[in-house]
Amino acid sequence: MSMFEELFALASTASLALTISADAKSGRMTINVIPRPNKDADDPALTKALTLTATPQEFDEGFIAALKGYRETRQSLADQVEATKEVLEAAKAASVKKATEASTKARADKPGAPLPKPAAPAAAAAAASTATNAASDGDADDDSAEEGEPRAPTPATGEVADLFG
Repeated sequence: MSMFEELFALASTASLALTISADAKSGRMTINVIPRPNKDADDPALTKALTLTATPQEFDEGFIAALKGYRETRQSLADQVEATKEVLEAAKAASVKKATEASTKARADKPGAPLPKPAAPAAAAAAASTATNAASDGDADDDSAEEGEPRAPTPATGEVADLFG
């Protein structure tokens, strides 16, 4: 393949930015091939730039082979990322199925048992706990006891009130 055919093959999976700089003293140049991933490929491993420094003659001899190797490595990484995503999705689906089956079996073992309620998010549970504690702290807005009447102390969350003490 020619240099532009390799660049085309590489650019078909990601937009490319090329930077070229030269050092006149050393007679060497540096070429950076920087992939910019497409919208659907956002994996950081696939955005690693190819940076090469060599003389112009060395680039004439080996730049196409370097581009080909880089393209094949990027493709291999993309294939690995896709395979990993598929494995993770399959594991997630299996975990959900196993939990559903365990829940169904537990309900079948206890006829008449109420269905478990879905878990509330932690923030909502914490807010509800705070609101419950504030309401049970004997606020002045509580109209359940007349002024001057004794009130039963309310236990802190998780404690049992001593009714005879």
